[in-house]
Parts: sequence; structure tokens; C-alpha cells
Amino acid sequence: MKIGIAGVHYGHIGGMLHSAIEAPNGETIGLYEPDDELFNQYAKEHGLERYDSLEALVEASDVVVEGMRHEEKADLVELCARHNTDAFLDKPLCRNDDDLDRIERALAGSAIKLTMNFTSRSHPPFVALREAILNGELGEIVSLITTHPHKLGSFAPDWYFDPKRYAGTFHDLAGHGVDQILWLTQSHATAVHALGTVKRWTDEPRLEFDHVQASVQLSSGALATATADWLTPQNSPSFGDTRFIIMGTAGSAHVRAYAEDGLLICSEKNGRYTPQLPAAGPDRFVENMIEAFERGEENFISTLDVLRAARVGLAAERSARNDGELIRLEEAPA
Repeated sequence: MKIGIAGVHYGHIGGMLHSAIEAPNGETIGLYEPDDELFNQYAKEHGLERYDSLEALVEASDVVVEGMRHEEKADLVELCARHNTDAFLDKPLCRNDDDLDRIERALAGSAIKLTMNFTSRSHPPFVALREAILNGELGEIVSLITTHPHKLGSFAPDWYFDPKRYAGTFHDLAGHGVDQILWLTQSHATAVHALGTVKRWTDEPRLEFDHVQASVQLSSGALATATADWLTPQNSPSFGDTRFIIMGTAGSAHVRAYAEDGLLICSEKNGRYTPQLPAAGPDRFVENMIEAFERGEENFISTLDVLRAARVGLAAERSARNDGELIRLEEAPA
């Protein structure tokens, strides 16, 4: 399967590109990146051919791996739909509700599949957490709380500070947590309420919000709280330090991830204990994705998963901008 790389403007693209290069069932054919410095940074190591046109790259590819600016993502999905090219996207899906409408219309008129770089599903403490939930350790999930603090440094490009180009602090940073909430409860969001503030990054150019907190009502009846912020101290040894607390009818779980991994479970079944975390395996995301796409199937992170998470993130941004307006959501189209 031929893989094209569309843009290298987001830090996660390094891991995504490596996964594509290492996939034994894929052939990485080239890179579209207008910025000469960025192109040379990523292409030189792997000897990638340069494509001068995004459409030419999409047309030549069976699947595109994306690392573009937020305002460019809807254009890419529309091109993929036009040329029947599947897409492996970095989060967030898009910049705003208008872009999401464009993406959903493009998907409705094509048979392409989207998947997203929700790497937390494969991160050891979350793998162990899901296994505990499937084994009934927590009973029915009632409450979920997830935090996503991040460090904002000199790396931040100017478009982070432009709300017309940037998807927003919550949609950008809390995507993994939102995906986990929906995945672990096997549900979709029915309502979102959020508030935001800016207290640290107040100098010009300033962020619209440097902290957003959202409440999410789920179709399962569970309730979730998710936070996202750019408040991690600059001298922190890690970029972020996620916490995830889940309460169920038969137990609870506390996760710490990324800065230091750990999982604590307290259940009616087995008491209080710390399960052994699985070892981190090789990154086979692109390899597994290709296998699924070649069978005509969705990847394990499906198009619907991508749309559901985006709808929550965008609703939270809209709610925060409207002083906590309650946003009711219809189910994302399949």
C-alpha cells in the first residue's frame, strides 16, 4: 500500500512517519511540505521524494499520513474523498464546526476511511485499565475524570494564538482523554458544557484560553469531566502528566500516565491493588491499519471514533466561548 506524508507541522508527525517507514506492508512514496526547512528536516533522513502539490500526493497514495496545520485539515479530507484515499490523521480532526461539516459531507459522498493517532489506547496503563474494565473489576462505569496538562514553550507557532486557525486548547489537548472516555464506556456524548479561562499566557500574542474544563453527558448514563491546559511549568521534566480517575458500581481506578506510568485499582472483587502493566510493544499502528484497510475494514480507531471525539472537542470549545452554554449533541453519522 502506497503511503504519502502530508505536512510535517505537528510534533507527533515524527512518530507517525516512523510507523509508516517501518510498516513492512507499506511503501512511503513521498512528502508534501512547502516549508523547505521542515521538508529537509524530515525527508533527508529517509530519502523521501518531494511532492509540490498536495493533490498530486493524495492522488498517488492509497493512504495519507497527516501532520498539517489545523486550518488545512478539511481541505485534505476533501481531497482524499475526491481521490478515494484513506487517511491517518493527527489530532485534532479540524479547526471548527464549519470544517467538521465539510468533512462529514466529504465522507458521506465517498467510501474512504479515517483513523487517528490516539496513541493512549496502546499506552500500557490504559491497556491494563481497559482489561480491568472488561474483566468487570469496576462494574458499570459511572464517573470519569481526565486531565491533560501541557507545557507551552518557545516551540509554539504563531497560529496557536489565532483562534481562526487554531482548533483551541481543549480540542487540541484533550482529544486523547475524550477518545478514552468514549472508548472505555462504549458510548457517545449527548451533551457538553465547558468553561475556559486565560491566567498565565496573557501577554500578546495571547491564547484564547490556557485552561478549559468540560463536563460531558454520555449515552450510557455515565458522566465525565475533562480538563486541558497549557499550565505545566517550564522546568517540568515532562511535557505533560495525565491523570485519569474512573468510578464504577463495583470499583475505582486511578491512572497516572506519561510523566510516570501507574495504575491503582480498588474493587469489590479483588480489593486494593496495583496490576502489572504490560510492556510497551513496537509501534505497529500503520502496519495494522494497512491490514484492516486492505480487508476493506475500519481500523481499530474507526472513522466514527474520530468523528465522535471531534464533535465533543468542538462542542466544548463552542460552549466555553459562549460562557458555558449547554451544547446538546446528536450522534455522529456512521
